[in-house]
Amino acid sequence: NAIGVLQTSKYSQATTVIFAILFLGLGVAGFYISIAKNNPKLALLVAFGPWVLAMIVLFITMVTSDYQ
Repeated sequence: NAIGVLQTSKYSQATTVIFAILFLGLGVAGFYISIAKNNPKLALLVAFGPWVLAMIVLFITMVTSDYQ
């Protein structure tokens, strides 16, 4: 959706780009912390934290939504 190939997202192109940059940036930051700072626990928290939060929000949205 961010580059105009897939047009099935309900979110705007700008929102998709912002989240792609945010998640990719945090993944790179986690990798940097793991390699340069030698702190694997913090690296995992930085890299996977947003994904876990997104899955929790998605699950809550799916459970509480009205599908009729």
